[in-house]
Amino acid sequence: MNYTIDGSITFFYYDDLVEASRFYGETMGFEKVLDVGFAQLFKVYDNVHVGLVDGSRGSMRPAEQKSVMLSFFVDDLKEWYNMLKNKGLDLRPPVKPDYLKMKVLIFKDPEGYTLELLQWLKKPYGQ
Repeated sequence: MNYTIDGSITFFYYDDLVEASRFYGETMGFEKVLDVGFAQLFKVYDNVHVGLVDGSRGSMRPAEQKSVMLSFFVDDLKEWYNMLKNKGLDLRPPVKPDYLKMKVLIFKDPEGYTLELLQWLKKPYGQ
């Protein structure tokens, strides 16, 4: 039996699906690979996706408290920071936590979900 996982989708639920779609497509630069009206999938990398759902039609409802953070590994955090600043995001400069060998940029999407971009300075595993 093969228990390999081939990909993932993290679903977020929105009051304003149009604005969320614009943010992930235009601001973040992710490719929209599926649109069924009330739900859209954006390809982040390979078989990793972010799913955006109209909160009035999906199986869950948007909540004021967003108790989740979606993190992405990037090769050049400075490039991402400059690109997002140029697109109008209000960002604080990346930080380097003392306890990790990485740089971190944390910001919010249009409805308050926390996104984190991580650049390893020395990977603790793999290549």
